[in-house]
Amino acid sequence: MNSLPLLGYTLLFIAPMVYQRLHYKLAPQFFYKLGLRKRTGLAIHHAHWGLGWIFISTILMILQTLGAIHIASFWFLLPAALGWGLFFDEIIPHLRMPGDDRTLELKIYEEAGPATIKLIAIIAAIILIVGIILSLAK
Repeated sequence: MNSLPLLGYTLLFIAPMVYQRLHYKLAPQFFYKLGLRKRTGLAIHHAHWGLGWIFISTILMILQTLGAIHIASFWFLLPAALGWGLFFDEIIPHLRMPGDDRTLELKIYEEAGPATIKLIAIIAAIILIVGIILSLAK
């Protein structure tokens, strides 16, 4: 068994956590001044970026399975490993966040409904459009 891909995946999985933790230890002031949060008003965490990478990886795997693209497995494992690494680095901190105001949590959840529906509709449309374009290009 060639364990090089497994080792590579594992190192890529660990890399975001090592980077984020070292960056926080060496320059914690950076984590207080997040320009994207100020511009968007959204509480974006690196777990959200991780989910984006996981999504990209999933799309690449689906397209590969459908035969729409032909790429080495490394190119869809790379974003998956990085994405899962970013995501899991924040699991424990999120579980430990104080969540005493369930009413506020549910209010935010309810208010986010229309935006969530729009986001899912846009992503679904992109998936379908890209899939159709790639299948026609074959």
